[in-house]
Amino acid sequence: MTPEELEDEDARPAPPVYPAITRAERAHGRRLATIHDMYRAELDAVARLLDAIRAGSGNAADLAPAVAGTQLARNMALFGTACGRDCALLQNHHDIEEQWMFPALADRGGAVLAPVIARLKAEHAVIHGLIGALHEAARDLAASPGAEGFARCAADFAVLDRAIRSHFGYEERALEEPLGALRVPI
Repeated sequence: MTPEELEDEDARPAPPVYPAITRAERAHGRRLATIHDMYRAELDAVARLLDAIRAGSGNAADLAPAVAGTQLARNMALFGTACGRDCALLQNHHDIEEQWMFPALADRGGAVLAPVIARLKAEHAVIHGLIGALHEAARDLAASPGAEGFARCAADFAVLDRAIRSHFGYEERALEEPLGALRVPI
């Protein structure tokens, strides 16, 4: 799957509808968005740094440590996933989804959720690759600052930013009702 394919809303399977879902169950399902908000804030910080470098008020050498210092990149290096180690610490988010939350959803929700879960796993793989590409571009830029390296970083970041925001939006919409209605802890 390419980043462009990741963003294709028409290719994303629709989740099942739970007509009897309660407000409390729906609120439970929305907790996933709260977790994602932390990562959106990190993306916003990297975007601000890129803007400062572009405007001449930031140092290109600061980009690699900033990207490497995000929870996304640290956990990619430590755990092979884009997010951290356990839910309480907002760590290992994708690992938890794939190793615990997705199997619980599949078990409780049956085959109707299988296409949604498969799609989310495929999107995770694309995002992990994009994080690695940005980290590499930022390291290269720090080692050899220049317009070409900066342009590569900015382009890699723009692709990653779009992909993550698109993925988070889909995941939140697709899993809000199943997480709540099926009482899968987050």
